[in-house]
Amino acid sequence: MKQRQVKQRRGTLDGTMRATLISVALTAVVLSLGALASYGQRPALGVALGGTMAVINLYVFAKVGEAFLGKRGNAAPWAVIAVVKLCALVGAVWLILRTGVVPPLALAVGFTSLVIGITVGSLFGPKPPEDEDPTPGMKG
Repeated sequence: MKQRQVKQRRGTLDGTMRATLISVALTAVVLSLGALASYGQRPALGVALGGTMAVINLYVFAKVGEAFLGKRGNAAPWAVIAVVKLCALVGAVWLILRTGVVPPLALAVGFTSLVIGITVGSLFGPKPPEDEDPTPGMKG
């Protein structure tokens, strides 16, 4: 049986998640540059804000998920962080839309970098390692 040669350090994201985060960030940059070239500074700022919020949201989501699934220590602080993350995201979007800093559609386009980046990162990024020990009773 093959042993995993590289063990994941505690507190770091796996290769697939890193590739997904990079894909989301690069997609946000490309969409922002496209908006700048096509529509101007204000819509480009909206796309960049939406993309930045998407990257931060995915990163915090990954860390919270890692803490819950890794069963390291007490998960209660991570539950609080998840709720704070959700409130901060909703509050930031509300504040941005309420003040009219950027067009709402531009912000939404920035958020689409999350969908595109996750798809690209999952399809073309490194694949997660195979489970070394199959479930007892399951033969493959």
